[in-house]
Amino acid sequence: METADPDGIAAFYERVLGARIVKTEGHPVMAYLGNTAFAFHEAGGPGTHTAVRVSEAERTDIERRLEAEGIESETHDHEIAVGLFFRDPDGRQIEAITYESGDDPRRP
Repeated sequence: METADPDGIAAFYERVLGARIVKTEGHPVMAYLGNTAFAFHEAGGPGTHTAVRVSEAERTDIERRLEAEGIESETHDHEIAVGLFFRDPDGRQIEAITYESGDDPRRP
């Protein structure tokens, strides 16, 4: 999600939902709730989207199925992860993200 105040919005999720906040230089502010996370980017980031964590094999299968459906996709290397971006039939942007180590290295 893009926001003018990543730290402030992350603090809201921490106060209200009990999210665990993780900050790493050069990456969005993360608000973790169990196995789910919100990524708060500054304005000019990737835009509003929903990310789904998948394995490399799952991401490859998703890319193949998107191609079969005639849906365009684009891969982005985030250094710590690889994301496959596409839009669902209603136009929502989705990211199938795979962390290189199999787990988000910002998590304890």
